[in-house]
Amino acid sequence: MKGSLQKKRDKYYVVVYQKDENGKLRQKWIPTGISSKGRNQTKADAALHRILTELEAQNAKSTSFLVTKLKFVEALLAWVEYKKYEIRTNTYELYTLNLNKHIMPFFEKKNKLVTEITIDDIEDYYKAKLKEGLSVETIKKHNIIIRGTLERELDKGTISVNPCDRARLPRQNRQDRFKGQAYTVEQANKLLEVIHGEVLEPVIMLGLLFGMRRSEALGLRWSDIDLEKQTIVISFTTTQMRTLLMDEHTKSATSHRMLSVMDDVIGYFKRLKAQQEANKREYGDKYHDSDFVCVWPDGRIILPGYVSHNFKKLLAKYSLPEIRFHDLRHTAGSLLLAQGVNIKQIQEFLGHSDVTTTLNIYVHTDEEAKKETAAAMGKVLKLRTEVDA
Repeated sequence: MKGSLQKKRDKYYVVVYQKDENGKLRQKWIPTGISSKGRNQTKADAALHRILTELEAQNAKSTSFLVTKLKFVEALLAWVEYKKYEIRTNTYELYTLNLNKHIMPFFEKKNKLVTEITIDDIEDYYKAKLKEGLSVETIKKHNIIIRGTLERELDKGTISVNPCDRARLPRQNRQDRFKGQAYTVEQANKLLEVIHGEVLEPVIMLGLLFGMRRSEALGLRWSDIDLEKQTIVISFTTTQMRTLLMDEHTKSATSHRMLSVMDDVIGYFKRLKAQQEANKREYGDKYHDSDFVCVWPDGRIILPGYVSHNFKKLLAKYSLPEIRFHDLRHTAGSLLLAQGVNIKQIQEFLGHSDVTTTLNIYVHTDEEAKKETAAAMGKVLKLRTEVDA
């Protein structure tokens, strides 16, 4: 059994999902009696382990009548809710969307218990989604939910094997795989030239010069920029699910990073800040005051969807090759590599956490190395530093 620690009214609680007498999953908050103030994390972790062990022992003693009657679609729903407190909000929303739109409708038709799901059922799902036109990568994301659900039931003793272990995921043809694109130095400099004065200028500049993800650029605050020390701390992201705008911490330890800033970019930031202060005075009470760097003239936050949609329009407007916004990040890494920057420095610069991306995880460079990375970017990309009124 799995559970999580949650804080409520200055106390630690263990949160688990259990079936009631009607067979419905209910969230249960079990008090630990441990204060969430002070250095009590170790005690709380020990209490979590003890409580989960006791619950598992209780479950083992009882005949799993309710469990064996558990339908697979119910287990799917339970797993997503179970993971809710362990994953980011936008990941939870994406899981819920995929579950309701794709996975649940398919397995509702099969109408099977958890114990009846077979390898053929899993592979039938893969084939059905391929036929609908979904990509292999998308199906793999769906499989995270399916596999996770069955793995949890395996842990609980409901099933003896996970059919996903033997099910064959579809393979993507090598020629069909999407390959990230990178602009040349000339194309990158042209982009920096033509975006001058556009509302997306700061967003694109952050993506190209610092390799920021879209969510990182939109989540950047003025309080994250130290104009005197010439550093940027990337610690927040802004994402959008449906109509909800979410502001969260970066997804991993390496995504949270500090970068050095080139002199001309510091000048740009100062002028951009001054322009926003002038806009604030002009709009008065109608100005949407916030600490975000990438905003409209009236202070409204630029939405992620707007960036993706209008970035392509902007490229077409100036006859630049079509790329994704994320390819600005790929461009930044490629240009640094071409300038001879150490691969480990590039990893820290981009905040990669995957060894396959930049060879090593959690490699820390010193302050001089960070400055070398910033200087190398400044050699190849020239930014117009004035800000239009």
